Amino acid sequence: MNDMPTHHETRSTRLGGTTTGKATFPVPTSSAIFPVWLRQDLTREAAVQYWKGPHARIVQRLRTNAEYIQHHFSPTDHGYWPSSPTVGTVVPSSWRCDGIAEVRLASMTAVLTSSLADMRKVYLDEQNVFERVLGNLTGPRGGRWWTDGHDDSVGHRTVLLLRRRRGVSRRAFRRYVHDRIGPALHEAGARDLRTYTFLRWTSLPHPTPGISHDNPVFHRYHGCVVIGADSRAAMDEILASKQVADLVTDQHTVMTGVHAFTVEHTEPVIRTGTAPRP
Repeated sequence: MNDMPTHHETRSTRLGGTTTGKATFPVPTSSAIFPVWLRQDLTREAAVQYWKGPHARIVQRLRTNAEYIQHHFSPTDHGYWPSSPTVGTVVPSSWRCDGIAEVRLASMTAVLTSSLADMRKVYLDEQNVFERVLGNLTGPRGGRWWTDGHDDSVGHRTVLLLRRRRGVSRRAFRRYVHDRIGPALHEAGARDLRTYTFLRWTSLPHPTPGISHDNPVFHRYHGCVVIGADSRAAMDEILASKQVADLVTDQHTVMTGVHAFTVEHTEPVIRTGTAPRP
């Protein structure tokens, strides 16, 4: 696993990579992104509190995760990525998830040798809070961290869920996300930035009993970007930057959808660099 600093340090804005402590950014990661839908028969407050409380404590026991961050989405502030012809940016009410779990895996070996008993506890607990969970794996080195581990001082985060255009290869999509979107947002001033592309969808890695894993082809996401800024206004400045405008001019060649969600609350359950958990 690549060395990661455990605190936020000043970094240069040089395009194409930065160096902080022992790590040269962007750092490749093996990660997973889990869009979740909260149970509709629970109040939102009850579901959110359970997710970041009892469910988080069960996940903390997993030794497969080097980092586990919950991003709880605003139910009203979404769909504000700049639009362009044939690229959908309006989040449909029929397919609006309530948040994501952002996971950095300790190693692929750790996943293969993980405790089935601990995993079973996580799976069985999901029925208490979620009605749908979609597990998306990046595969080895399929993610990029452009900045350090979770920074509590970041005032606002936006999550982008990306939909690849059919006919565009996964390799071309991966290059666009990591080599175009990542550097553009980094240069535009993102304080926190991670880019992810997913392996081919399958529900097999996440066989949660009693939870829907329905993921229709026309709704599937193929990548994710987590962006941090000082405030919502600062995020608007990033989205209005020349770097993002340049992306918008050709995003239609690679994607059919970019859905932006404001993160109402981030819960850092497992932090990179923390001591081993009991």
